[in-house]
Amino acid sequence: MATAVSTIANGGTYIQPRILKQIVNSETGEITEIEPIKKDKVISEETSKKILSMMESVVSEGTGKNAQVKGYSIGGKTGTSEDGVNTNKYVASFVGVTPISNPQLVVLVVLYNPTGEGGHGGGGVAAPVASNILNEVLPYLEVSQDNMSSDDIRVNVEVPNVVGLSYKEAKSLLQDVGLQITMRNEQDEKEIPEDFIISNQVPSSAVQILEGGSVIVE
Repeated sequence: MATAVSTIANGGTYIQPRILKQIVNSETGEITEIEPIKKDKVISEETSKKILSMMESVVSEGTGKNAQVKGYSIGGKTGTSEDGVNTNKYVASFVGVTPISNPQLVVLVVLYNPTGEGGHGGGGVAAPVASNILNEVLPYLEVSQDNMSSDDIRVNVEVPNVVGLSYKEAKSLLQDVGLQITMRNEQDEKEIPEDFIISNQVPSSAVQILEGGSVIVE
């Protein structure tokens, strides 16, 4: 999966995965570089740019909002699948690439049967892990931030507890701190009864996510 996204990030060219970047002789200091091996052109550069744009929308507007990192454009795809038939076990995942303008890094997070309060959806539990990883790795690798306007750069906010509140109260509280509310089953807001009470939320309260992110409720 990471190789597939790397291919998209590399303009459609498949590059053979490698574990070693270089070998350093501890006695002489001699460095032997392990050069990357480029293979076939799998998809066109035009197609790869379109897919990157779609992946960027997933993080900026869709299910991958919790993977955002301040100052960087990130593309990604969330995944949630059942681990077997009628096992009640799930696999949550998020694969991301950044920065979109000049891709340098692909990250893949796969969580097998997550059982915490955050649920089992890729956007709710795997995307925040990817955000934490990228938040540390990008500055460490000295990857330059994108040329983003001040309006695009968001700050971290703490998710409030909305369990036990009505949908209307929860929506108001989340909006007050700069977050959005999303129904887990994507139910139309017009169809939600006034006495609808929140029984669960993802992410859970006290977790920090970027301003503008979504809290999924049921």
